[in-house]
Amino acid sequence: MPDLPKRRDLRLLFHGDAIFVNSGYSVELQWLIKRFLKEGFQIAQASKGGLASHWIDYPLEEGTLRMYPTFEDPHGSDMMFYGARHFGARLAISMIDVWVIPIPCIQNLKQLGCKWWCYLPVDSDPVTPIILERLKYADKIITFSKFGQKQLEKNGFVSEMIYEGVDVNELKPMNKLEARMKAQIPPDVFLFGMIAANKENPPRKSFQEALEAFKLFSDAHPEARLFIGTQQIGQGFPIREHANYLKILDKLYFPDQMYMSIMATREDIRTWMSAFDVLLHPSQTEGFGLTIIEAAACGTPAIVNSVHSMPELIIEGKTGEMAQVSKRRWTSMMNFWEVPDPKSIWWAMEKMYKKVKENPQKVSQDCRQNVVDNFNIDTLFKERWMLNIEQAQEEILGKLTPTQ
Repeated sequence: MPDLPKRRDLRLLFHGDAIFVNSGYSVELQWLIKRFLKEGFQIAQASKGGLASHWIDYPLEEGTLRMYPTFEDPHGSDMMFYGARHFGARLAISMIDVWVIPIPCIQNLKQLGCKWWCYLPVDSDPVTPIILERLKYADKIITFSKFGQKQLEKNGFVSEMIYEGVDVNELKPMNKLEARMKAQIPPDVFLFGMIAANKENPPRKSFQEALEAFKLFSDAHPEARLFIGTQQIGQGFPIREHANYLKILDKLYFPDQMYMSIMATREDIRTWMSAFDVLLHPSQTEGFGLTIIEAAACGTPAIVNSVHSMPELIIEGKTGEMAQVSKRRWTSMMNFWEVPDPKSIWWAMEKMYKKVKENPQKVSQDCRQNVVDNFNIDTLFKERWMLNIEQAQEEILGKLTPTQ
């Protein structure tokens, strides 16, 4: 029997942040889409932000991506239907907070004969009810974390778990002195860093608690400094003002706000992550926390909150430490945000400070190895994504025979 050809006739449409906007979602989608293009698939994207007015064929080294703009829905959800119809997609995959997708957009897509998979974060206990309502319409559910998978199982949903991954060839350690020179950071400080969105107040990324913990740490360690990279446009938490109240503003570094919000590159991320001694990421709610893995790929350990997906991303005492929750805050999404205790963040900072000071090379190697072993996008793509898509290809289009 002759070998069957390598089949690549299932057209795929991804729904999420436009691949060039440099959000966490867009970076992950870019890494996945490039690999599917390289495999020979025809790929389109229904873009959330970053594109308006008309579709484009966006050239990449791996192939051409058809990109559709937002239309009436600000998250690009309606363009799943219009884009799938125009492109001929038979499978749409959303990588987005699923609660933002209007149910009629999903129904229209499925009436077209296009299946819908959702690749989603689950970032609370209990799960937001509106998420569970949307998942009733999914043909397949893929979660970012074991925490998310268990939460959905508690609510009667079967899901597959595929971690977000990072390109370990793109993100790798730089020489720390070189990184600090590029980032304009003095070589002799002990540097904590935060790279996080600042979109609400109280802040989901725990800026207040992190600043208060840093105050306690820096009182004992005068050489300590804190780098905060975030967009602070709109109604976010007043970081500078709180730092000024705590009398630590002179110990904080901020990249230019316009540059950080609009112009920062992936090489900038690598530089900053390599310049840090420790990443601060004690989020109150987190469906994954890609920044934690990006930092580790660059050899930098992280301090995280002890909830949701975050404990899965570090090896406690080796590649990071965990803060403890002080209280739970009920939100309008009918779930809890888990507020970390500033003193427990401080204690975690002390532990990580001691470990990094004792053997920085060992910490860096352990961080890097954890990512290579568990979060390498190439491994996850070959062993998990391709298996799922090739199986879907046969289910949707039927099996090829030797005569086809």
